[in-house]
Amino acid sequence: MILLGELEIRTFDDPVLRKKAKPVARVNNSVRKILDDMLDSMRAASGVGLAAPQVGISKRLVVLDVGEGPYFLVNPEIVSESDETEVQWEGCLSWPGFVGEVERPVRVLVKALDRDGKTTWVEGEGLLARALCHEIDHLDGTMFVDKAISIAEIEEKEEETEEPDIEKVGLTCVFMGSPEFSLPSLDALIKAGIDVRLVVTQPDRPYGRNKILRATPVKQRATELGIKVITPRDMRSADVISAIKEVQPDFIVVVAFGQKLPKEVLELPKYACLNVHPSLLPRYRGGNPIQRQIMAGETETGVSIMYMDEGMDAGDICLQKVVAVGPDETTGTLEKRLSIIGADALIEAIQAVYEGSAPRIPQDERKKTMAFHLKPGEEVIDWNRSAREIHNLVRALSPAPGAVTTFGGERIKIWQTELLDADEKTDAEACVPGTIIGLQESKLLVCCGEGVLAVTELQPEGKKRMSAGAFWAGRQKGPGRFGDLNRL
Repeated sequence: MILLGELEIRTFDDPVLRKKAKPVARVNNSVRKILDDMLDSMRAASGVGLAAPQVGISKRLVVLDVGEGPYFLVNPEIVSESDETEVQWEGCLSWPGFVGEVERPVRVLVKALDRDGKTTWVEGEGLLARALCHEIDHLDGTMFVDKAISIAEIEEKEEETEEPDIEKVGLTCVFMGSPEFSLPSLDALIKAGIDVRLVVTQPDRPYGRNKILRATPVKQRATELGIKVITPRDMRSADVISAIKEVQPDFIVVVAFGQKLPKEVLELPKYACLNVHPSLLPRYRGGNPIQRQIMAGETETGVSIMYMDEGMDAGDICLQKVVAVGPDETTGTLEKRLSIIGADALIEAIQAVYEGSAPRIPQDERKKTMAFHLKPGEEVIDWNRSAREIHNLVRALSPAPGAVTTFGGERIKIWQTELLDADEKTDAEACVPGTIIGLQESKLLVCCGEGVLAVTELQPEGKKRMSAGAFWAGRQKGPGRFGDLNRL
């Protein structure tokens, strides 16, 4: 949390940033006071845009100033956007120290109320269009990291004398990881001045219809950096153990590597073998914690830095960071956040271990839960379940493999859904679960075993992803039903 003037700018782990902001019923003096305070806070932070959730106010309010004078926008909505897009770096006051490459439309048209409560239209191009999209995303609980193609940490240019001691002592490290989730931790180690002398990752795998071998993201990054890479199939191999021993590592760091380490490897580092695990251990041990947590509807998770032992994520805890999970957050967006938070926590843990101040907290085995990989069939939507359970399944399986159902014998992937607010009216009566009861603002309303779920984005087999409204256009306008086949 950053205090600027009377308003506190909330940072990435604050749950208010993941809530969908409520529309403003009337523009009055109270609203105008909030807008004025937001503008002051934005300028004090040298920002070009600020949304009300960023200061802890869950209202659809935005202020902007990209050099053309301030815009005060109440209940803004993007009416149209250009097909032409561009990828540019952008930052966020709620993510200090980070920037990301984000694809945005070059031009947008936004409708809103102004500071006086009158309808206004804003035609944005270039930076203004980008700022409009960025801030309106905030109103829906979306942050730039959710859409970023890549994320980078801003190099600190001040207070060089306060850099961690680990940068000066020449610590050595063996890094083990495979997917994109591992990359921020690898980058953080290098930035902290730790000498990553060896990278261990999974072997190249066949990819696509042509089964072309593809290296892991970690191997690709290590190759770019000129770091030696090995891709063993068996960590117990004498050659593997010898290669690690040759490095004489102070630390071994493991981040989503995908193989179990034998005792001989765990005992090699001088200080510790540390693992970055995306859950609050002992809960959700195993290889699929993020997906399982979202599927279970968890509202809080975190990152655990753990001393590795021979058990499955059972070692003593060195450090934990608690993170809120947004109600509409997907596996993809949460994974990005936790990878960045985990990288920062890793460096903090290494510093503490090196200084001798790091704790070793045994895990409470009575509280352990497991996070196993998906079994065949778990991706199929059971419309007899509650709307909330189905919503959690859909967001857990985004961006992959996607929740699956059928319609008219056709296989359909459901990519995005919304839970209806308690005050939203529907015509739903007792009906067969899966029945589509109508279209509301381009959302298909579907009966569930308990409640009604709004489907907003889906993908028929062999076609591109599309809005629910586009899917429904040209199809039967009478009752239809998802899940009309038992076999998928």
